[in-house]
Formats: sequence, C-alpha cells, structure tokens
Amino acid sequence: MPMPKTPPLSTAAAESLTGIPKRTIIAAINRGDLKAHKMNGLTGAFLIEQRDLDRWVAKREAKSA
Repeated sequence: MPMPKTPPLSTAAAESLTGIPKRTIIAAINRGDLKAHKMNGLTGAFLIEQRDLDRWVAKREAKSA
C-alpha cells in the first residue's frame, strides 16, 4: 500500500517543525540549497515537500557536526 502524500509545507510550517528561522529557510531556497515551489504572484509563498526539508536539515546538521 503506497504511503499517503503529505501536503507541502509553508516556510512558517517548516520553521515550526525544525526550529530553524524562516529567514534562514528562505535564504536556503534562494541559494538553491533547499528545493521549493513558488506560488504565483510577486509575493507568492514557497511550498516545501517534507522529504526535501528533511534532506536539507540532515545536510545542515552534518555540516555543523
């Protein structure tokens, strides 16, 4: 049985889950370190897949260890 797909996370939700500041998450997206989809419009929100967030956090923690 396939796992249900989790909905993408906003940067605020990613901040709540990880404790990493939203500005840091957005900076990582802008650098290309964290994969995200941008919603339409000038102020469109970024949406992050849970698996991409998990990978980025793991890489970030490995660098600081």
